[in-house]
Amino acid sequence: MKNLLILFAFIITSSSLFSQNQERLSVHYMNIPDEQFGDFMKFHNKKNEILEKAGFGKNFYKLYKVKDSDKAENYRYFLISNYTSDKHYEMTHNVNKELDDMNNDFWNSNLAPIFEDDENHIYRKVYRVDE
Repeated sequence: MKNLLILFAFIITSSSLFSQNQERLSVHYMNIPDEQFGDFMKFHNKKNEILEKAGFGKNFYKLYKVKDSDKAENYRYFLISNYTSDKHYEMTHNVNKELDDMNNDFWNSNLAPIFEDDENHIYRKVYRVDE
């Protein structure tokens, strides 16, 4: 009976542990107009700086671009961040007033259409598939 209780406790503990450690990614495919790239990078770098100071590590959001020689006309930029759980995702989006204010300023700026317009931006929150 004791072994059965220990096994049951282990299963419950393990399942919640594993469910909290499922890899998640937040991915954004987007267009950034050349004339807005510098302003976008200032925002991007500042956001990463705030997250780093809050303990989420350096370069939490990573930005990639296709090569200039690539023929792709749309979604030439790719922004990615990874999370250990949904709770971790929420924590990085509720850091402090400085980040909230900066995000609000972004949505009220000329950069907002980068993320608002479906023709400029595709967003997916994805989960790793294990077989």
